[in-house]
Amino acid sequence: MSLIALDLDGTVLNNRNEISEENIKAIEYAQQKGMEVVIATGRAYFDVQSILKKAGLSAPVIGTNGSTIHTKEGNCLLQVPIEENVVKELVEWLDQHQYYYEVFTDKAIFTPKHARNLLMEELDKVKHHNPAMNANELKEIAKRQFGQEGYVFIENVNDLFLEKRPFLNVLAFSFERDKLETFLHQFQSNQHLTIVSSGEYNLEIHSRQTSKGIALETFSQFRGLSLDHAMAIGDSINDLSMFEKVKYRVAMGNANEKIKSVCNMITDTNDENGVAKAIYTYMEKVDSLLSLS
Repeated sequence: MSLIALDLDGTVLNNRNEISEENIKAIEYAQQKGMEVVIATGRAYFDVQSILKKAGLSAPVIGTNGSTIHTKEGNCLLQVPIEENVVKELVEWLDQHQYYYEVFTDKAIFTPKHARNLLMEELDKVKHHNPAMNANELKEIAKRQFGQEGYVFIENVNDLFLEKRPFLNVLAFSFERDKLETFLHQFQSNQHLTIVSSGEYNLEIHSRQTSKGIALETFSQFRGLSLDHAMAIGDSINDLSMFEKVKYRVAMGNANEKIKSVCNMITDTNDENGVAKAIYTYMEKVDSLLSLS
């Protein structure tokens, strides 16, 4: 059999940060048919495990944009950290310029104690200058960001480096697009880093040596699976690398327009069980191929 790779936020997860019963049933159906269903996300492995456990699901996980790969049983197959000196440069710059940021390790997500207040102040500033913006929607986005598992609050940047840790991902978040553009201008030419985005207001930074696509290829080789007839479903720029590796590329109805342009199917939105629809459509194709072989 082949493989199905699923993004989480904006894809499997609805806007209430839940996996719907319809999506759960579709994932279980594919698994029962012998399909390898892999979660591929920018979230940390321990956070994903909490989400899957709540939904009663079990699956291999490509975490932190491909920096980690874990088997269904929880064994770590791959871990590709960012060099400590590069992380130090990143977070010192983010801290100095008053960005909200998170640093992902294998055990926790580190963020400064004052950072959430900074983000709320930024939200007030954006609302003041753009009264037409939907403030409740922005608050919900912030709430979902803060809803991850495993936060550890630090007093200052130096606390990050008191112990030896594998730094897997750094997330910068801002409701001000100019700030995100400034960050990109500062770091996008760094030869050690890849910068992607999983949402309108964030940038996710990980090692140049990995991506969702590279990790998907690595996992498929480990499992002895071909990607020739594999499917990936996603909604954001950080999903592009895995779309490059598979034949069936599915964009969510709520996806970024660039994502839709590279896909050969557009399903329903994440609030309309788009993942379930795409899985059932794909499984029909697989059954047809098997019946012809």
